[in-house]
Amino acid sequence: MTFRFREWGVLTDGTIDLTVQEREPADPGRHRVPCYHFRISRHRDGTSVGSIALRVGRVDEHPDLRTSGQVGYRIDEAYRGHGYAGRACRLLRPVALAHGLSRLMITCDPTNRASRRTLDRIGAELIGEFPIPPHHPMYQDGRRSVLRFEWSLGAAS
Repeated sequence: MTFRFREWGVLTDGTIDLTVQEREPADPGRHRVPCYHFRISRHRDGTSVGSIALRVGRVDEHPDLRTSGQVGYRIDEAYRGHGYAGRACRLLRPVALAHGLSRLMITCDPTNRASRRTLDRIGAELIGEFPIPPHHPMYQDGRRSVLRFEWSLGAAS
């Protein structure tokens, strides 16, 4: 089955907006799946507060997703502590479901308490701590393990 990116317009919950900034095609040679990159901005004034990515691939077919995760987010330091990452994750739900993903693997650094709280708040289940394989780019950056969470999205509503 051929993957096709979709148009999403602005995804909003009235507090933040997600807008697609880039659609990154798959790159099998680099073990990369198709990926949406979204800008996270405050709804009230459009201020950019961070970014979130959704990697559209199945963990059983793409083992590197067990390390990098299917979702990656970053909130700019000045805007942390407002729950924006959790809100952004929830806004990705229809995108993931539209691509047939009802469960998402999300990973974080074991020392990143804020990310762990975000994952707890959205209802992701901690699976455990796992070593990063030496071939993975995260290993090359000096990281040695990740916490792996699984987030069940339920059925499309």
